[in-house]
Amino acid sequence: MKKIRILLADDHTILRNGIRSLLADEPDMEVVAEAEDGRATVSLACQFEPDVAVIDIAMPLLNGLEATRQIKRQCPRVRVLILSMHDNEEYIRQVLEAGAMGYILKDAAAKELINAIRSVHQGEAVLSP
Repeated sequence: MKKIRILLADDHTILRNGIRSLLADEPDMEVVAEAEDGRATVSLACQFEPDVAVIDIAMPLLNGLEATRQIKRQCPRVRVLILSMHDNEEYIRQVLEAGAMGYILKDAAAKELINAIRSVHQGEAVLSP
């Protein structure tokens, strides 16, 4: 079985560690790279070409919105899922316009995040309820 290759991008190490541990239990997923700022996110997305990049919207050096724009310009095959604590329709509209395929809240259940990654990988749009 081919695994879904994932880039995790969040400036909070403990959150990245938690998501990585969660995904390690999924037989069809593997984290291939991690970034703690937006510039590194863009660079690693183009270097590793993951299937899905899970990106925090609020990161230093380059926010998740601009990182998404650059990823979609420079390495358009990478699908982006935004992870955010902001339940804000304007953010959602902006990230979808930037090219993200999904927007999920950080307070979502673990299974919701896992399902969102699988859906985005399959080309389906995902929005937190």
